[in-house]
Amino acid sequence: MPRSKEQNEEIRAQRKEAIMQGALAVYVEKGYAAADIKDVAERAGVARGLVYYYYKDKRSLFRDLFVHMFQLSNKHTRHHFSQKGTATELCRQFAHVMFHNLFESSVHVMFFFRMRHDLRELFTGDELKTLLWRDNNLQVLVETLRRGMETGDIRRMEPELLAEQYWGAMMHAMGFLQRKKRSLLAEGHDMEQVKQLLSPDIEAATESCVAMVRA
Repeated sequence: MPRSKEQNEEIRAQRKEAIMQGALAVYVEKGYAAADIKDVAERAGVARGLVYYYYKDKRSLFRDLFVHMFQLSNKHTRHHFSQKGTATELCRQFAHVMFHNLFESSVHVMFFFRMRHDLRELFTGDELKTLLWRDNNLQVLVETLRRGMETGDIRRMEPELLAEQYWGAMMHAMGFLQRKKRSLLAEGHDMEQVKQLLSPDIEAATESCVAMVRA
């Protein structure tokens, strides 16, 4: 029996998701320049020809991966800050989740550490202006901080500047935690031990980010 249109669309979506996950794994490991369609196909568990069925070349595949990752990040940020809670609570929870992603979603974290090196290779300046990944995330944060200022929960200052400071502190802390995680793993600690050893640093970094915005 022939498949229905809905079934074909579901299969297509599953295949593209597998290819995206394969491309993400290869990108995090090798970067764009060293990545190869063959490696992506192997990681995705599909035939190399299937990757070329959906993408004409490596560049189009990784452009799609970057847009896919930006959309996921923006969706996560918007969902988080739309939840109930004070602005301070939401900022604390967001930083805490981001720091724990070093263990729970490490491949996603590594993508965003690495991607800045390849943005200009994959997108023109005009295209980068339309992507606005960081600006979109910051705008969601700005809206939350502005509401917090109105309730007296957040310190009063230019909300755009405060959002930049909070985001920058969080990214610097993630870089520090990532380097320390790598060092501890190299010393022979397993991942559970690394989590325990970094727990005080994660709590301290979280509270530092919150202290920056709290009234």
